[in-house]
Amino acid sequence: MSQLNEKLVQPRESSGAMPQNLSEARKLLINFVTMTVCFSLNHASVTSCIALATSSGLPGNLGSYSVAVLYACYVVTAMLFSQVIIFYCSQKGSLTGSLAVYALYVASYLVAALVESDTVKWVAVLFGASIGGIGAGVLWTAQGAYYSENARLYALAKGVTKEEATGYFGSIFACFYLGFEVLLKIIGSVVGLYATGDAAKYAIYILYTAIAIGSTVGMTTVRNMRAEDTVGGDGVTIEKIDMTKKVLSALKLLFTNAKCALMVPTNFAFGFAAAFITAYIQGSVVSPVYSDDGHTDDEVADSQSQHDARVLLYSSIAVGVATAMSMPFFYLKKQAGTAVVMVLGAICFVFVAAMSYALDDGELRHALWIVYIVYGCGRSIWESTTKAVFADFFPDDPQAAFANIVLQSGLASTVAFFVFPDLSPLQKEVILGVTATLGAICFSIASVIHKGEQKAKEVEGGYMSVNDDNQV
Repeated sequence: MSQLNEKLVQPRESSGAMPQNLSEARKLLINFVTMTVCFSLNHASVTSCIALATSSGLPGNLGSYSVAVLYACYVVTAMLFSQVIIFYCSQKGSLTGSLAVYALYVASYLVAALVESDTVKWVAVLFGASIGGIGAGVLWTAQGAYYSENARLYALAKGVTKEEATGYFGSIFACFYLGFEVLLKIIGSVVGLYATGDAAKYAIYILYTAIAIGSTVGMTTVRNMRAEDTVGGDGVTIEKIDMTKKVLSALKLLFTNAKCALMVPTNFAFGFAAAFITAYIQGSVVSPVYSDDGHTDDEVADSQSQHDARVLLYSSIAVGVATAMSMPFFYLKKQAGTAVVMVLGAICFVFVAAMSYALDDGELRHALWIVYIVYGCGRSIWESTTKAVFADFFPDDPQAAFANIVLQSGLASTVAFFVFPDLSPLQKEVILGVTATLGAICFSIASVIHKGEQKAKEVEGGYMSVNDDNQV
């Protein structure tokens, strides 16, 4: 074990001067693309089911509660157990296992669509959400580790730097990951539009379950990276990470660093916005669903199918906009500064709440495309700029910083999906609008604190430099 630890701790650098092995590089590239395609297809089927969770005709508040359970299990697993599981199961084993439980999560919705018993629906969907959340907590950590190792080996074979390989692989991953999410939601929307009668109740879930299972099988074909080569995505070895210390360091940063505490409203605003869109807009506003009173079974099924199709279509708009706007917001940040972009992200979420408040359901249905475009812009800013802010604010403790993103946003989503079904539309609108506004204000304060710290470091550095010169 000591020899293994020595191998894990030793840094491994890639150099552009190394000899090339183009055949091996090609195999590694194909391996990475295979992993990315399987990962992206599986994850896209899951996000499509999440989009449908509150609008799929499940009894009571089961749809919203199931997403809350999913997020809760995700946060707990990601914070406490993910890297331990990866160490004992390997990167490939963890990836394959996570996709398998993701497939069970998707299949739980198919079971709920096929059975008549409400009790069976509750048991199936909540069980699927629980293991799906566990899988999600492991999946992203395993993906980061596998990504890093595949890029390192590709760099060695290709004769390029690891930075070049990582950037190339990042572009490939983003293309497939976001592209398949949009594609599967559009395909699901088309299936929902044309499926009629009994088939309308479960056609979408058969499609997504088949894709989830197929992608899991595909993941078994990727290369199994050696245990001694396992390195986490942040460059910290899986073996040496103490998960208790990880959680404690995240909580210490949250409660002792004012900047981290001030970022809580921003992350809560994103979590609340996601729940507002999924649990309220997609569950109640997108389109009416007929009840059994006065309508035949086929009419009820067709109205549900049409509703699901619209939900997937609008959801694909948000994802597409978030993807398309990532680079424009990046350039806006360079030209106008981070504060402008962050405030703009908060305004996007306030706008969503304001539109919902100003219009009744019938009027809002005709303006939903605007709501989803603006929400997509807000999501784009949170996914990119907000995470970059954490990296800038806490360069000396990135692990604790990014653990706080998982903790804060995941906790907000968990609470919102549990609570929102019992709140009135006005209460949900106020919560989202106020939290997003507080996010902009608190970020501005945190930014001032950060600038003050940077100036203090510059002054201290100049003072030390002068003293060193005097000593010389």
